[in-house]
Amino acid sequence: MNLFLSLPGIVYKNDTDYSAEKKGVVVSWLKGEHPCSGFLVQKNLLVVRDKAPVARGIAFVNLLGHFGSIGFFECLEDRQAVQLLVDGARAFCKEKGVRVLFAPMNGSIWSSYRLRREGACEERPFLGEPYNRPYYEGILASCGFTVAYTWESQFVKKAPLQGKDAARYNMLEGSKYAQSITVRSLQNFDEDIRTIHKLAMNAFAGFYLFHEIDEATFVGLFAGLEPLCDKRTALIASNKEGQPIGFAIALPDYQSKLGYLFRHAKRYVVGYMGTLQKDGKSIYPACATALAVSLFKSLLTRGKGYVCALMGEGAKSLTLSKDYESKRTYALLKLEID
Repeated sequence: MNLFLSLPGIVYKNDTDYSAEKKGVVVSWLKGEHPCSGFLVQKNLLVVRDKAPVARGIAFVNLLGHFGSIGFFECLEDRQAVQLLVDGARAFCKEKGVRVLFAPMNGSIWSSYRLRREGACEERPFLGEPYNRPYYEGILASCGFTVAYTWESQFVKKAPLQGKDAARYNMLEGSKYAQSITVRSLQNFDEDIRTIHKLAMNAFAGFYLFHEIDEATFVGLFAGLEPLCDKRTALIASNKEGQPIGFAIALPDYQSKLGYLFRHAKRYVVGYMGTLQKDGKSIYPACATALAVSLFKSLLTRGKGYVCALMGEGAKSLTLSKDYESKRTYALLKLEID
């Protein structure tokens, strides 16, 4: 376990952009005590050369989604070591009866996954963003992995009080479509997180590799966001009858302990947004508009920058920041098991 935990310190030595993983969280995963462990089976894998760690990962089989993955993947630039790791994960998945292996993914889309690829090198990593060495994709590709799906993040350094974005959201705010929706801030986190669970299970059903999780697991995963939430940018939308129909959350990206202490963030991460769906289409087309207006106007009036984070291929949210200055891309890789 100590060798497993020590590898990132070797891989990212002197890398000021890398945020050290929390030891207690990784240990909970290794011991099968994480909230997601209830629907996963796993095998912890470590490749050692001359008594030093060179590659690591946890091979997961997702019992709900019926696929395998390699999570907590880290490695030195050592193809032979990574091939050994992949062979171990493939054998475990084959034994459990699954025929596809994804990487990197901590068991499901409800935890960390994706490889960071390219773009916006001058932008510091944001809250919740994947981070890895540039050679990771190439070394996994040499072991037979191919790209399964891609995402991108768009960076806006400072939301202006005037200009194209401000005019666009003022126009949306005055539209008859947005006015039919009521938007409020999160009020009681314990209750609202359960409302968001119900909405998310419906709104995210079309996401790549989506599977439902129960309320207890969802609350266990996201209860830790409460101290980070800014009420001005954590929202629930309701229809005229008062029924919750959508949500949007942008979290402040404090970048440092001092920033968190003084609640000072130069930018926000727009990472969660969803509306009730039926047959892949929004039941309330005005809901996304109303949420976007409320969310972005809060950022505009305070002159905050923002990141439209980790948007999937063809996502409608790709249009939320048309005037972005830069972007980064990401990928999830897959390996078909014979």
